[in-house]
Amino acid sequence: MRWFIPLFLSIFALMHLYTYLRLIKPAIKGKRLRLVAVFLFILGFFSPFIWRYADARLNQSIAHYTALIGLLWMGFLLYFFLSGLFFDLYRAFVFISKRFFNINPLPTPSAKTSLAFILFLSLSLSAYSYYETLNLNVERFVIETDKLPKDVSRIKILHISDLHLGPLMGMDKVGLVLEVYKREKPHMVLSTGDLVDGNMQNKAYLADALSKMDPPLGKYAVLGNHEYYRGIYQAIAFTERAGFRLLRGEAVYLKDYHISIVGIDDDDCRFFKACNGTLSDKELLQKTKRESFVIYLKHKPRLETGAEKLFDLMLSGHTHGGVYYPIGRFILTRLFIGDRGLHRLGSSYIYISKGVGTGGPPMRLFSPPDVAVIELVNRRR
Repeated sequence: MRWFIPLFLSIFALMHLYTYLRLIKPAIKGKRLRLVAVFLFILGFFSPFIWRYADARLNQSIAHYTALIGLLWMGFLLYFFLSGLFFDLYRAFVFISKRFFNINPLPTPSAKTSLAFILFLSLSLSAYSYYETLNLNVERFVIETDKLPKDVSRIKILHISDLHLGPLMGMDKVGLVLEVYKREKPHMVLSTGDLVDGNMQNKAYLADALSKMDPPLGKYAVLGNHEYYRGIYQAIAFTERAGFRLLRGEAVYLKDYHISIVGIDDDDCRFFKACNGTLSDKELLQKTKRESFVIYLKHKPRLETGAEKLFDLMLSGHTHGGVYYPIGRFILTRLFIGDRGLHRLGSSYIYISKGVGTGGPPMRLFSPPDVAVIELVNRRR
């Protein structure tokens, strides 16, 4: 945790330097235009500090728009930077082919032409990526079990994760969830963390809106890593005001339905000395009633070896599907059980949500937001 912010700022600074020195400066000849570009790039680098300050100290409107501009810039810069790297690799290929093989089969665009194409590509990708965040997918799964009582034919669960409510994400994301809830009428709602990602003072209206979900078997939640980053006590207060029972290293047994719901703190609690109960999957799950259908709520999709035998269904989030598909597919699948979707672990299942909101730029690329409707069907009926 201590190294993350310095590492992020170092990479962010290098991205600004590279895009200015390699892409902007060679294409702009006027001194005044260069000064404007330098000013904008310095402002872009300091944008995370500006919107964090606005979120903590200024009114909600200013906080919202500074966060929106700053995070859109961050997402656009990433595409701009990667497009620039691609063009540099292209130029290197042309140079090598000419220098060592005495051939030059491809044209080398001028600095201005390259900049124009890179701007067009980056803006197009940014616009599409923003559009993708607006379209919530509803994933549907049916799991058969013989652990439900004979008189219970099915239980419908609505799983939500990673709304990241704060200066940027607000009623737009809550509204998406409420719309699905009203349409599906689930028996219970389960949240797997990062519900909160900002200063939640004066945000009681968001909690009150979420409290309108009142399923017959209740609402249960665990904490994600961002709840610790932005203030654990206000996150707990917000979650409870929203009507969720927060599970922190404990289980709830629904006797009439033979269902146990188990929740654990995110392991980033260690960095804030704010853990509650054990952080061992096995130690916690071994205390549950194995004859019941065990649902395990854990923010990060990671498990101790052998723990998969101690639950029937695990629900997680955190990954956002990588936000950008290649990151999820080629990187996060090596760090976690998976980056998205339903996975079979022996006789157990784990579902990994791509989340409703985003923890950074409001952009996604082939990793649309989702909630899951999971039906437990009684095999004995």
